[in-house]
Amino acid sequence: MSQQLSRLLLIRIETNPGTYESLCGFKARSFNMSANEVDTTIPDCDNPGGPVQKTSIPGVASRTFTGSGKFVSGVKQAILMGHVRATEVFNAEVIVPGDGVYRGAWMVSDFEVSGDGEEGTMEFSATFSAAGALTFTAEAGAPVNSLLPSIAGIAKVGETLTAMEGSWSHGATFSYQWKVDGTNKSGATAKTYSPVVGDVGKAVSVAITASNTSGSASATSGETADVVAA
Repeated sequence: MSQQLSRLLLIRIETNPGTYESLCGFKARSFNMSANEVDTTIPDCDNPGGPVQKTSIPGVASRTFTGSGKFVSGVKQAILMGHVRATEVFNAEVIVPGDGVYRGAWMVSDFEVSGDGEEGTMEFSATFSAAGALTFTAEAGAPVNSLLPSIAGIAKVGETLTAMEGSWSHGATFSYQWKVDGTNKSGATAKTYSPVVGDVGKAVSVAITASNTSGSASATSGETADVVAA
């Protein structure tokens, strides 16, 4: 289990249709998901003097991204400032590590620029509020094996053994390492393996590593019967 880095909490604004780019300068940032609380408490009519259990349901939901840092001039900052001055809605996405991506219409509900009158760089703070329904795409997560790899074929010199990946969650690409009597076979990293004379009397297995953008994981098949001569 790995810790999530705060610098990967990002807001990216749409600079061209379908193209999202990160805003620069943020040193501190946060993402808040909240909902108003609607009180649904009803006193017990049969025991009006007794204790009352408070009950609630969620009301209006709120999604806000806030950040502050150094004001960095550039194309993306100019696009943002245009939206701020016009008090207009624009498309953006918030990337929350360990959770996913919230994309849709946003507005800047508060923006402030400040700086020392004598020296120092300009700083800014901003609050971005969702201006419409957001779509959410969950972070894929690292691959997880749910059915161990296996080997198809006959363990015989000159025959072809084929690695069967088994089942994994979260789409992945695969790499292979064949083993003979539990020891890695040098250079045997393809999906298939043909036993050689030196393997006779030994069992073959294969370790498969599944990888995606969130990480990787490995699982090893059971062993074949001992390799026999051709």
